Order: sequence, then C-alpha cells, then structure tokens
Amino acid sequence: MKGEKTIRSRIAIALAAAVPLVGLAIATPASALAAPQQAGTVLSSKDITGNVDAKIAGAQTVISMTYLSPGSDGKLVPVRGTVMIPKQSTRPNGLRYVGYAHGTAGLGDGCTVTDRMGHGGRYDDWLGPWLKDGYVITATEYAGIGGPGQHAYLDGPTAGKNVLDSVRAARTIVAQRNLKSSNGFIASGGSQGGHASLWASNEAQAYAPEIQNVGAAVSSPPVDIADYFKLIRPGVPPVAVPDYVTYFSYVLAGLKSVRPDAQVDSYLTPLGRKVIADAKTLCYPNQGRATKGMTVGQLVSRPFDQGPLIPALRAVTRVPVAGYRAPILIQQGNLDPVAFAPLTKNFVDAARKDGATIDFRQSNAGHGLGPWSETAALKWSNQQRWPR
Repeated sequence: MKGEKTIRSRIAIALAAAVPLVGLAIATPASALAAPQQAGTVLSSKDITGNVDAKIAGAQTVISMTYLSPGSDGKLVPVRGTVMIPKQSTRPNGLRYVGYAHGTAGLGDGCTVTDRMGHGGRYDDWLGPWLKDGYVITATEYAGIGGPGQHAYLDGPTAGKNVLDSVRAARTIVAQRNLKSSNGFIASGGSQGGHASLWASNEAQAYAPEIQNVGAAVSSPPVDIADYFKLIRPGVPPVAVPDYVTYFSYVLAGLKSVRPDAQVDSYLTPLGRKVIADAKTLCYPNQGRATKGMTVGQLVSRPFDQGPLIPALRAVTRVPVAGYRAPILIQQGNLDPVAFAPLTKNFVDAARKDGATIDFRQSNAGHGLGPWSETAALKWSNQQRWPR
C-alpha cells in the first residue's frame, strides 16, 4: 500500500505541474497514468485532427500531447508536442518515426508551432511526404514553450532530450491505437531544429537505449555560434540579414535563463537589456517588428570576447563532434548568413575524424532550404538500416 501511495503522490505532483498548460485537455487513459512518472511519460493527450490548423497532408490522426522531459535544470517538466499518425504502414516492421525539431519561432508560451503545422498547408510539401510514406511525425515544442519555465534557446543537451522523449511519448500514443510500429526513428530538423536533432542523435544511445536512432537528417545547423558571437562589440557594423537582431536577442535571452553567471546584462546597453527582456515573450514576427531598424552594435556596451559570456555561450550552444553512432545527413546552404557554411564544414571534418558517418551536401542556397531538402532527407532515411 505504501508503494501505491507513493506512485499516486508522484502522479499528482506531475499533473499539478501540468496545470499551467492552458487549453490542453487531459484525456489520457487511466492505464497510462498508472505507469511510473519518468521521462517520456504521457501526461495528457487530445485528438485535434478536426482542428483546421492541425492537420498536415497525409496525416490520418493528429494528437496534441503533454509529456515529461527535462528542463534546463535537468528536472522533469511537462513539455508540449504533437503526434501526426498516418495510415498503417505496409512495411513488415510497421510505422517508422521522425522525431521532428522545429526551427526558431520564439521563446514565449504563445510561440508554439506544432499545434498549428497544418495552417495554410505550410508544411504539406515539407512533412507530408514523410506521412504518406508511413512515418509518424512526433514534434516537440521544447521545454519552456507553452509550459513551465523559460525556454533556453539552443540549449542542446536539453532540446535533444526533448526530441527523444517525444519519440517515447509518441510510441505510447501509437500503441494505444493498436498500430504496429518500429522502435527505430530519425531525428530531423532545420536551423534550431537541426541543432536539436544533432544533439538527439548524439545522446540517443545513452539516454534512450530502448529506441533505436537510425540517423539524423538536418539542415542549416548552427554548430558553433560562439565563434562569431565573440566578434561582437559596441558599434559593430550592421549585418545585412533580416531579423538578425531577433536571432541575436533569442540567443542571449536563452543564455541568460540557463547561465546567470554569463552576466549577460553587463554586456548590454539599456536598449539592449530591453530587447533581451522582450525576447523572452515576443514571438519571431513581433520581435522582428519591435527591433526593426536596430543594429546589434546599438545593443552592446562592451566586447563579447571579454569576461565570462563567450565561454558560457560555447558551453550551452556547442554541438559535440564525438560520440555519433548513427549516420547523419547535413544539408547546408553556402550562402547561409546565420549558420555559416565554413563552421558547418569544420564540424563535419572534426566529427568524421572521430568516426562519424556524415553525408554532407552543400548547395548555393541561404538559411531556409526549400521542400526539396525534405524530399532528399526522406530518400536518405529510407536508405538507412532500420530495425526489423
């Protein structure tokens, strides 16, 4: 009896933590709630197939979910996500999984992406082919977006675990529908999502050994932003990149939330401190409008390469070059003004020296690659070795 009371107590605590997730109905069967509360546990789920903005072409069922995964402090918190389920696959091992990590949308609770990926058919050409080919897409919102705590932008170890736990949670949801599925998955995403997907692939074997990482298919990953942030100083010339100040503000807001010892405010002008404060709540379009006409040089009061900021930034946002056990596809635009191609090439060279198998494809494109990159990623994924 004592053990049962302990489990019920843990469940109550976990569900109480999920209360701030406004608008998510708790509809998970009681049998799921009887399981120990651990990373990947589904706290709530709701069928949103009928929502106009929820369904991507090829999805038969769309489930909004809340599951447990670490925040930046390592403690389990409720994290939001969406699972898109196609018709049952004709493959002998059943449905496959894509742990999808979305790109930059903002840090605030209103900046969710995965519950409206069907809006205007935006993702139909990108992710629709995956669904039509028998892949379940499980998309995380990352810890702190639409849930407790602040989202630590580009905190790789945390985001990687959020992706892995979304796959765990999706497998529970698919199993509840009596659909046969593989325990293999691909981690996939671009930009911020590419960064998270590399981390997910790197952490998979140690963190989630019960699921098999077949590979990572990423595009435009910011692999070492500290290398060019260290060049920032007062009066630095403007960068001819739309919304660059927005990107800058998200990086520093994320760093400030997870590493107070970086002393972010001490590097900023009063205007800079306001911009970083706004970045915690304003989603990408609104932050872009709020910072229009500003330059990074206006926001900075001292060189970034002095003091604790760059070492802290590198520790949080770096991508490991060692420890990859599954193959990786990296698609990179040579004209990318955010995730610079030379830095990506340096990462690829270093990871290959450590034994990583990387298919590195470069094109004369910018940061946002087109749907053709997802077509290539799907083809590449189907060529990998999936568990039988």
